[in-house]
Amino acid sequence: MAGLTEDQKRRISRKKTGKRALDRLQQRKAGTLGTAISKPNAPSIPTTNTNTNPPSLIVTNAEHRSIPELPRVELTREQKERITKNRERALQIQKEKLKSFRDATDRTGPVAVVTEQDRKRFKPEYNPPLIQKKDYIEYDFSTMKDSRGGFLDETEKNGLKGAEEEPQSLQEWKEKQKQDLAVKELAPPLDIANAPRCFECESLEIDANLHTNFHVRVCRRCMKEKPEKYALLTKTECREDYLLTEPELKDTGLLRRVEKPNPHGFLRMQLFLRLQVEEYAWKKWGSAEGLDAEWERREQARLDRRDKRYQAKMKEMRKKNPCGGIHTETPERPSVG
Repeated sequence: MAGLTEDQKRRISRKKTGKRALDRLQQRKAGTLGTAISKPNAPSIPTTNTNTNPPSLIVTNAEHRSIPELPRVELTREQKERITKNRERALQIQKEKLKSFRDATDRTGPVAVVTEQDRKRFKPEYNPPLIQKKDYIEYDFSTMKDSRGGFLDETEKNGLKGAEEEPQSLQEWKEKQKQDLAVKELAPPLDIANAPRCFECESLEIDANLHTNFHVRVCRRCMKEKPEKYALLTKTECREDYLLTEPELKDTGLLRRVEKPNPHGFLRMQLFLRLQVEEYAWKKWGSAEGLDAEWERREQARLDRRDKRYQAKMKEMRKKNPCGGIHTETPERPSVG
């Protein structure tokens, strides 16, 4: 250390021992670091530092870096009590969570025994069928029938329902109808004197259809000659011409009927005997004149309803056009009777 002054040697020794750092800390706390730096007689160490800041700026930065001691905050009694209560409540919640966790993971309790009766009681009503897969499928060739892949087979003459719908000619159909009619014909009477006879001509050849279904003894010749008495009426004709209601036509105790296939629809049509329908209508309306009067009354009511609707429409049109630009005449009503 040749060439060093005593002051430089003393500073180097203090750096090595750490005394200089301790002194600087004590001076910073006491606020005397800037005074020590600003002394005019203090020796300076020649350095190559390029900092040209004045000494006053260095003192200000040192004072700015000093950390003052903060005052201690005293809590009030209410704040301390609130903190104590919050701590106790948090501890209680933590204890409850730990207890519930221990109860959930505890398996030392009694185990419920499921008996066979309990299994049957809780057994579902419907069990889905098990999927059974087989390696092969057995076919009974004795019961199988070739469907021709869905195409019609021209070699077979039978219809869709078998031999019952086998196609037949017109002559064959007429022969079959004659056979059916012969079967439906009444057997000849054993006692001719007491045999049933026709109401009109006293003939023994009465019609089996009218006698069986309507209990009317009449021969076919009289039935064709007098259609005003023995003709068959449809349900619509009975309702419109004789003013009979639907419940009356459905009552089999009042009027007998015969059902046949309807060529105009899918429902079967009902046929009534004109003689029986007129007899019930005269009883209901009093006579033929009473039936005509009732028909005229209903026709008049229908015309009145039509006129009322017409007047209501005209009134509505006049409301929509208040200028009066509509001039119409009442339609001429047809005469009734």
